[in-house]
Amino acid sequence: MKVLRAWTLWLLVMSLTVLFLGCSTTPDPNEATTKDISSTDEQIFVGDSVEMSYDPNVIMKRAESFFDKESYAEAIVEYKHFLDLHRNHILAPYAQYKIGLSHYKQFRTVDRDPEPLNNAIAGFEKLLKEFPTSRYEAEAKQTILTCKEQLVQRHLMVGEFYFKRGAYLAAANRYEKIIKDFAEIEATGEAMFHLAKTYQDLGIEEWTQDWLVALINQYPNSPYHSSAQSLLASLHEEHPTLLAKLSHNPLLREHAPSLPSAPANAPPPPNPDTAVFANAGILPDTAARKPQTALFNKPTASTSSCVIGAWCDSQSPQPLQPITTSTSLPTDPKACKTSEWC
Repeated sequence: MKVLRAWTLWLLVMSLTVLFLGCSTTPDPNEATTKDISSTDEQIFVGDSVEMSYDPNVIMKRAESFFDKESYAEAIVEYKHFLDLHRNHILAPYAQYKIGLSHYKQFRTVDRDPEPLNNAIAGFEKLLKEFPTSRYEAEAKQTILTCKEQLVQRHLMVGEFYFKRGAYLAAANRYEKIIKDFAEIEATGEAMFHLAKTYQDLGIEEWTQDWLVALINQYPNSPYHSSAQSLLASLHEEHPTLLAKLSHNPLLREHAPSLPSAPANAPPPPNPDTAVFANAGILPDTAARKPQTALFNKPTASTSSCVIGAWCDSQSPQPLQPITTSTSLPTDPKACKTSEWC
């Protein structure tokens, strides 16, 4: 009996052991599925087979994986690789769209490198040109507009930086770039207003007037419209001889054809190829002087009798007095060329 009981107990222990080991080695179905999926995804990044390099589905999966991981530079390389090999594939427009979007995703703020915006615009414009009427056309156009608005804000920020430091020519260059390259953006009206203020500080009243008139005519909904009207009114009060309808600025004539044309009997505008600054930003300091033009043609051979040290202007019956200095100047009249210091 004791032997039988011992044998029965041993069989029970062995049965339980086998049962326990069997349960512990049974594979988990979920774990196996996860492992298979992971292995499949990893295959798109390894190997050097023909399939890895040329199969459109593998290349697109690789590009999408990089994009989802926000590795946009690597994603762009894969999307371009896809287009190089499969230009006529059904996913070609999508690949070009994702190239532009990948560039745009790399943009941070307006005070950082604007190159991602320029690259994004180029990518979306290529989509519109090479794949017209694609399903991504509307979104591409909207993103291009957004990119241009960001670039305008950057140029405005840099222009304001230069303006506050008295670097007026550098500021004017930024504002003019906005007007030439981003005329369809509403913020261009703001650039025109700041450009007018810049030329006002430079002493070029005619160009100040031109840009104010352009802003009033072309951007009636601009938040700077009323400010432009007020500034133009004050400018005409200070300089009543300015011709509001005469455009002196060649850049404005080129990019603002809707401005009113000059009267038939008005003098021709200065030639931009021969124009020079006569006063170099400094006008004679006299309370009785007439409104003075800051932009003149190069001196001609005509002469007038003017006092040495004074501004020689043939249109003025009396010569304008120069700025008072510590050194006395001779007052004998002299035959001098008009539109220059005598």
